[in-house]
Amino acid sequence: MEQCSYCGFVLQASDAGCPNCGAADNERRPLQADDPVPQQIVTHYGPTRRRRTPRWLKPLLALLLVAALLSLPQAQPYLQQLDDLLGELSTPYYEVPETLTMTMMRNFTIFLGDPVDDRGTTDESDDQPNSASWRLALSEPGHRPSGPQGVGNDWQELLSLEANPVPDSRSGKMVWEGTLTGDERVDISVVYQVRVNTILIQLVPEDSGTVGEVPAGWDAFLQDEWKIEPSDPQVQVLAAELAAGTDGNVLQILRNIFDYIMGNFDYVLGAVPRSCQQTLAHGYGDCDDLGLLFASLSRAAGIPAWMEMGMIPRSADNLQDWGGHAWVNALVPLANGNLTVVTADLANGYFLWMPPYRLSEWVDNGDPDDLKAFYFLFSSQGKGTAGFSEDLTVASWSQQGQLRIAV
Repeated sequence: MEQCSYCGFVLQASDAGCPNCGAADNERRPLQADDPVPQQIVTHYGPTRRRRTPRWLKPLLALLLVAALLSLPQAQPYLQQLDDLLGELSTPYYEVPETLTMTMMRNFTIFLGDPVDDRGTTDESDDQPNSASWRLALSEPGHRPSGPQGVGNDWQELLSLEANPVPDSRSGKMVWEGTLTGDERVDISVVYQVRVNTILIQLVPEDSGTVGEVPAGWDAFLQDEWKIEPSDPQVQVLAAELAAGTDGNVLQILRNIFDYIMGNFDYVLGAVPRSCQQTLAHGYGDCDDLGLLFASLSRAAGIPAWMEMGMIPRSADNLQDWGGHAWVNALVPLANGNLTVVTADLANGYFLWMPPYRLSEWVDNGDPDDLKAFYFLFSSQGKGTAGFSEDLTVASWSQQGQLRIAV
């Protein structure tokens, strides 16, 4: 086998020159061991191999394109809607009906207990018939706002009220009284039909006026009242601390008082309302105690505030389990020269709003005797001890509308 002396291509005997490299002068000498072996030229007929694009380049280009599109003025409304949606999804909220209409039935039974002697102990030796006089006084629910709540829209409408037997009406109260002997009992029924709206006051501190802009005529809600003690030295010092740095902004001061109570006091159910000193010392209280403290601090800061009493359901079990409740109202002068009333429920943590699951029975009028009397709706005197039981039923109710309220 002969090879081209130039490129090493295998030559045939008939080749005049090298068909590979074209060398004409070919001595057809055999390839020596120390001759360099030429590289053969290999031609690829497949697709051309291209350089690979980095994986991060396409996502980067897509992001840049999206950013460019979003920067266009036409995209701004959609961006705002998206921002609102994301904010709504990340914010906790309550969903409550806008309006609740209900028929509520309260049934009382007045009965006689064991006879008592002059020392107040049970006396079973006397053969005389057991007897006692009694008195039941209920506040009459009405339209709200009323009295000092006269600024703003009605949020409770009394559609009808029926009572059997018919009570005496005395200064907004329904009064029944009589005398029981032996095993006698008296049954009293009261049926309310009311329509209650959610309270939702949409204010920010910039909307509020200052303490110096509180108008004249509200002195009754700036003074001491039964268990409301703005003149107490400890209350005065604390109110000054909570008002510091607000420039007298009424809404901001009220918010500071609310946050202070919510952050430093536990809810503990009690009986007769405690004084402000007791609540401050113990660090706990129920709706009455915390509300009375809020009203005391507000008044000490120069803001008119007053209590409101009624009932709310204690569970969501078809609105059947109701109990007594108290919340607070305060007057806010507005920056535009108007006035409004705001609400705070310290037991449930509602500030500037309340759901419609409630019945307002009485609004504080500034009279300490009337405030005290609300907590002592029943009394009896005599040889025996009269008492009462109460059964409350919501016979029917319906909801209208739906509101979503951010926490």
